Amino acid sequence: MKKFIITEEERKHIKSLYEQNDNKNMFNKAAENDPKAYWVQYRKAVCLDKLGKKQDAIATAEKSMALAKEAKNDDYVKLNEDLIKKLK
Repeated sequence: MKKFIITEEERKHIKSLYEQNDNKNMFNKAAENDPKAYWVQYRKAVCLDKLGKKQDAIATAEKSMALAKEAKNDDYVKLNEDLIKKLK
């Protein structure tokens, strides 16, 4: 998995975007529209990690991984396993 390096300035920008009401609920709205969207949960987990919310990121990645297993998408299972391993 390719590692992304993020600066403190970029982290603050992501955090400010995430915390705005429209953007904060973007992932939740996407998940409501497609509850089995493991790719949405994965991206949410990545963003939570970048915001320093490790426990939330782990929980979201675990949800994504369960959905990916159900969908038999081994690529996303691996992505989530790697993310969880990195966060623990």
